[in-house]
Amino acid sequence: MKKLITVIINGEPREIEKRKFTFQDVVRLAYGNYDESQKSYTMIVTLKNDQGEKHKREYSFGDEINMKEGMRINVDSTNRS
Repeated sequence: MKKLITVIINGEPREIEKRKFTFQDVVRLAYGNYDESQKSYTMIVTLKNDQGEKHKREYSFGDEINMKEGMRINVDSTNRS
């Protein structure tokens, strides 16, 4: 049985499998698709440690994100010009 966790993506709680996701996978969770030909994406992940301190990290194309319970992920997209 796969373990499910809750993460917050663009302010919305999502129940997902606890595993590594690619950058593109997380964009698909946020927007339903990944369109690198028309859009550019940025991603910032916030996670609290055991002492309650927040840590932020920016991810980009090709990165893998090890999803953890309670992660807050903000994905932004912009049109390419």
